[in-house]
Amino acid sequence: MSKPGRNDPCYCGSGKKYKQCHLREDRAKERELREQANAARFLRLDLPRFAREERFVDDYNKALPIYWNDYYNEENAGEMSQFEALRFLDWFIFDYSLENGHRILDVYFEEEGDSLKASEKRLLETWVDAPPGGAYELLGYDGQLLHLQNHYTKENTDVFEAGGRGNVEVGELILARLVPVADHFEFSTVAAYLPADEIAGLSEKLEAAREADAEKHPE
Repeated sequence: MSKPGRNDPCYCGSGKKYKQCHLREDRAKERELREQANAARFLRLDLPRFAREERFVDDYNKALPIYWNDYYNEENAGEMSQFEALRFLDWFIFDYSLENGHRILDVYFEEEGDSLKASEKRLLETWVDAPPGGAYELLGYDGQLLHLQNHYTKENTDVFEAGGRGNVEVGELILARLVPVADHFEFSTVAAYLPADEIAGLSEKLEAAREADAEKHPE
């Protein structure tokens, strides 16, 4: 729906001019959306910077073979592509437990939270509770809005992605973490995807991995 002119009738049907009705409210919403988009852009840059501080180097090196199942480690970490490095850092920041049981994300919130802009801190507070990454089937799309279904829980979610669906076809899986930004969800960082011919048996593998992890870590 296109926005009416200042002196046009308001879209709500009140009979008032737009400037006398919803103009101020709509501008406030637009300002909030811009602030949240800028906050998300900042956090996506600043969190990886924080995670690469010298004090986290040992944890970084320990986490590499865990995430990559020994494919990458301290010795060959430089061979990761940019996308691989970003996906690893996302997991390292959001999911990896440091020796004290905290995550990088928790430490960042505790140490940097009070120095952030109000919009950045509000967004960070929602990201602290973001769920783990998952596999999402692409059900369809409308431009930059992707209609996804969690492959494991079958829950449907719409996600805004500036680059659209990229190379992913309907029915294939996107591997990503969803985080709230303003009034919608986005990917926390770059996403990977599984083509249709690699999806067979994935649900069974996920369930087996969940059961094995629950048995190994009953707490």
